Formats: sequence, C-alpha cells, structure tokens
Amino acid sequence: MDIFEFLRNAIHSLSGTPVEEIRPESSVKELNLDLFDVEELKLDAEKEYDVYIPEETEFSTVGELKEIISAA
Repeated sequence: MDIFEFLRNAIHSLSGTPVEEIRPESSVKELNLDLFDVEELKLDAEKEYDVYIPEETEFSTVGELKEIISAA
C-alpha cells in the first residue's frame, strides 16, 4: 500500500471522513483532526513505515505528511 492510501485509510478510521473525500490537498482542519488524532496518525505512520517523525514536525495537509514520511 502506498503512503497516501495508508494515510487515507488511517484518517478515515480516525475521523470517519469518507476515503474518497481525502485528497493530498485536504487540510487537517478540513478533515476535523484534533491534536490527538494528528499524533496518532504520525505514530501509526512511524510503525507502518519504520520511520521517525519528530514531535515538533508540523504539516497542514495530507500531502505534506506524505512528503515528510517519504523523506524520513
């Protein structure tokens, strides 16, 4: 599964947003993710892809998070 598909499924699980509505340009606010959801999403990605995402890492869209994971 590619990173974007993983993120779409994880965000769907966290927020209930339909998968087809989650796009790379979708913002965290638009997806109704709170700080706890964002942290859980980062932790899930770290486990799935065996990467480290520093706590202070900020992103505002799904695409930005995908790029962070790809670069880690």
